[in-house]
Amino acid sequence: MLKTENLSVGYDNYVVVEGINLEIKNREILCIIGPNGAGKSTLLKTIATYLKPKRGIVYLNGRNIHRLSPREIAREMSVVLTERVNPGNLTGYDIVAIGRHPYTDIFGRLSKRDKEIIEYAAASVNATHLLSKNFFEMSDGERQKIMIARALAQEPRVLILDEPTSFLDAKHKIELTILLRKLATENNLAIVVTLHDIELALRVADKIALIKNGRIIAYGHPEDVMKREVVNNLYDLESANYSEVLGYFELKSCGKRDCKVFLICGGGTGVNVMRFLVKNEYSVTVGVLHKNDIDYTVAETMELKIVEEEPYNPISQKSYERALEEIRSSDVVIYTDFPIGEMNKLNKELVEESIKLGKYVVKYDGNVEKLKERLNEYHNYSN
Repeated sequence: MLKTENLSVGYDNYVVVEGINLEIKNREILCIIGPNGAGKSTLLKTIATYLKPKRGIVYLNGRNIHRLSPREIAREMSVVLTERVNPGNLTGYDIVAIGRHPYTDIFGRLSKRDKEIIEYAAASVNATHLLSKNFFEMSDGERQKIMIARALAQEPRVLILDEPTSFLDAKHKIELTILLRKLATENNLAIVVTLHDIELALRVADKIALIKNGRIIAYGHPEDVMKREVVNNLYDLESANYSEVLGYFELKSCGKRDCKVFLICGGGTGVNVMRFLVKNEYSVTVGVLHKNDIDYTVAETMELKIVEEEPYNPISQKSYERALEEIRSSDVVIYTDFPIGEMNKLNKELVEESIKLGKYVVKYDGNVEKLKERLNEYHNYSN
């Protein structure tokens, strides 16, 4: 459907990205990700024929796209760029109707079929109620729907979108993600989209291309491509780590605060506690955690010290003793309402032993504000 072959893109005599070899087929979504200034928009504008390639070829259905007429391209491909549009007093209907321009006569008259397609395009993005509304009165999310409806009214086989979530709140970002997946499948579209949000890209993409330093550093299925070392390198991360399991980032522990905390948790009950403690620069040790526990995944991503146990094995006496040693040298012990079974029943004993040792023990009941108050009480007491 759409293919680039040894493509290099840029402006004037300056090449921004080179050696680009990508391919996208019907019912697939290709997400292009990279830091600001990496060349994502330049690549899209070249694919959309707004820019000429420096080298290489873009093929649309086996034909060199830069040799096609604008009318031929408009019947095969539609483009939604990130720039804000100011169309004056046009209604949503007027904007969507512009998408029929490649099919109308020289007077721009809309046929019955054109009008049916306009209605269908609006319905496809749940924007029928916006057709009578003035464009300048719409929210950013509503405007984005209308612009995508305009693109769909062209009856394209390829849809190009540049940062479509840029001005959207969380709700509309999620809605747009679901919409793109639906359009690819139901409208048999090949979609190429640039995104900043890695989490959304993972949810929607069939293929993903990562751009950095003028080249594609990784390309393929997101499940194969999005590895920690690759994503950390993409954004030059130093204070955070990407997690393949979580599909997002966690801050690294720095432990600057002069207070050592031992956290007893499991089954996901410690995630919020760890995030709070790391943000507030506590030195944190977590345990005993099985390596297949989600709390282990978060702690490992944060680079916390972990007293660990192999999956599906009861906590060993050796791991218990290691945890107890850490507790003895800790200032505060926090425990969550973790589920208790045969595999982790020694963690309950760790809580009891912490109390016997006279440690400052805090139970986290799901309320971070209360946890903060208890920690402040400890600091006031210890000072």
